[in-house]
Amino acid sequence: MVTGARSVVLLMVYVMLVGCSMKIPAATAYGTYVASYPFGTETITLNRDGTFVQRVEIKQEQALTVQGTWDFDPKESHANFYGALIVADGFDHLRSDWRTVTAGIVSLDVERRWFKVVMGSAATYPYVKQ
Repeated sequence: MVTGARSVVLLMVYVMLVGCSMKIPAATAYGTYVASYPFGTETITLNRDGTFVQRVEIKQEQALTVQGTWDFDPKESHANFYGALIVADGFDHLRSDWRTVTAGIVSLDVERRWFKVVMGSAATYPYVKQ
């Protein structure tokens, strides 16, 4: 009886570890991610050629699409963006300058969370791979 209970506990721990945060290989990072905010949505498509397309749709405003480049750091499991928009401020509100392309690098973690690939997992509104 104790062995059976121990096996169940070990299986539950394994599932928790697998389901929680895990680094991913670069090949898994490619694709389209969507962040849904109370004020709109943001879609980022990571292309294999090192380019990305970012589309921001804010309620009752004209959508904005920008393009830039990106790379992936497999050691840290981070996507680094060059020429991206930053839509939400640190308090989960729409930035007043959200239409301004950020100079420098925007870096987001890319992880597997409960069998989904998520970018910016610490944010209130992370990007979920479609």
